[in-house]
Amino acid sequence: MSKSSRSPRPRSQRQSCEVAVTSVVEKRLGALPVVSEFTRRLDLSGIVDEVCPGGASALVTHGQVIEALVANRLTAPAPLVRVGDRARTWAVEEVLGIEAGLLNDDRLARALDAIAPHLEHIAGTVGARAIGEFDIKVSRLHWDMTSMSVHGAYPAEGQDEGFPVIGYGHPKDRRTD
Repeated sequence: MSKSSRSPRPRSQRQSCEVAVTSVVEKRLGALPVVSEFTRRLDLSGIVDEVCPGGASALVTHGQVIEALVANRLTAPAPLVRVGDRARTWAVEEVLGIEAGLLNDDRLARALDAIAPHLEHIAGTVGARAIGEFDIKVSRLHWDMTSMSVHGAYPAEGQDEGFPVIGYGHPKDRRTD
């Protein structure tokens, strides 16, 4: 009998396949895909890695770590501790391709230490990339980096509610006086 002349087996004679679900994993997604798309279009990871190349044996680059930190801050702002634990509950591995266990506190610290001397260059490069990638009209852009220092005690209850509350902070110009 040729292959073309075979008739299909009746439904009752077909083999049945059973599928058993042994576990279900639920992870938060939130704005993670949107943040991932923006950081990809800005080439954030590539820019950081170009300025701060990681070691040849690194399982995750400085750029990937910084991308994960940006995603963490934009999706679930929290202190920069136990980021790996939060990455396990969020779909970080599925969306960013970074295993949650690689985002431990030591690895985050190494990446932050690596970029610290290059922050202005990285911010400028990412900003220029955003202007080009998203066709931002810079003639309408105003970036006020004014820094003002005040000295003395300014209790919150004594300040005018119509104005920013004076409190402890770090000036953007990094002046210590």
